[in-house]
Amino acid sequence: MKKQEKIFREVKRVTQELIRCGLAEEHNFNVKLPDGGLLQLMYRLDRRGTNLQAHRLAFYPSPSYEIYQNDAELYDDDCLYGDILNKSVLPVMIRADYNSSETESEVHHPYSHITLGGYKNCRIPADRPIAPIQFVKFIMEHFYYEPSSKLKFNFALESMITFEEHIAECDVIKSRVMV
Repeated sequence: MKKQEKIFREVKRVTQELIRCGLAEEHNFNVKLPDGGLLQLMYRLDRRGTNLQAHRLAFYPSPSYEIYQNDAELYDDDCLYGDILNKSVLPVMIRADYNSSETESEVHHPYSHITLGGYKNCRIPADRPIAPIQFVKFIMEHFYYEPSSKLKFNFALESMITFEEHIAECDVIKSRVMV
């Protein structure tokens, strides 16, 4: 099976799981979560569908808690909103990008990296591209743990895709210093 087909099947599989357990409402991106947060899973492969060229995986937290601000009691005990509205949880946009080619930039631009928030030069190097199921499980576990557990999201989903390591030597050195 070509990598393109595996990625498509995995995106479809994890989307179906989110719908099955009630954590997905719409498909304007890939998934609109009940609180208005969005998941985006985009992959680009070569013409043969075998080599990954780029991906963008993103979690955009709910843009507004206006309804919560006006009627907080409706949400305080709700399993879908308990984690999300917890004051100790900081919902921040998370993006995982990969590009198989070097990107021209004034600042070093790792092949695969994580971006937190909308900060232009916040690129945390990753050693390889990320599979759709890995990304969604990370978001569910760290931002929606209570609702995803109560709605029986299948945390045992296994990725069908493995990506080869693709990291620049200078990023390997940086990641060793950080650990």
